[in-house]
Amino acid sequence: MSAATVQPLSPEDIDEVYVLVRLGYADLTLDDWRAMATRQIASPESTGGILIARDGGRRPLGLLLYSIAPKFAGRPSLQVERLISFDLIDPQAVADAMIGEVLKIAQIQDCDSLSLVRPMDAPPQAAALVLASGVSILHRVF
Repeated sequence: MSAATVQPLSPEDIDEVYVLVRLGYADLTLDDWRAMATRQIASPESTGGILIARDGGRRPLGLLLYSIAPKFAGRPSLQVERLISFDLIDPQAVADAMIGEVLKIAQIQDCDSLSLVRPMDAPPQAAALVLASGVSILHRVF
């Protein structure tokens, strides 16, 4: 596979990438995707976006949906909502290209942290996820 090229989603890409969207959002209808993508494309770049990865033949290989969010303390945070990567041989390379591009955007937007959006479907694991993420500070006396 040649290196994937990554760029922001354009209005012309919306219908073409719907098959990838369904890999990450199985219940999302085409109309809902169109509305969601159109709304995001119209939003300021400083609030987030949707990246598309393509191969040398311009076939869509991946999508990355992200937002830039303010924090209580410090600079904004890059939040990755969903990464969808497809390749017959090496989907990791496609994912790496998209992550590399979104990290460049985060740097331009002056972000100082990365957050991953995870569905709230596993409450028993929530504490373990927060503790493993590196955002927890636990203290004890003894």
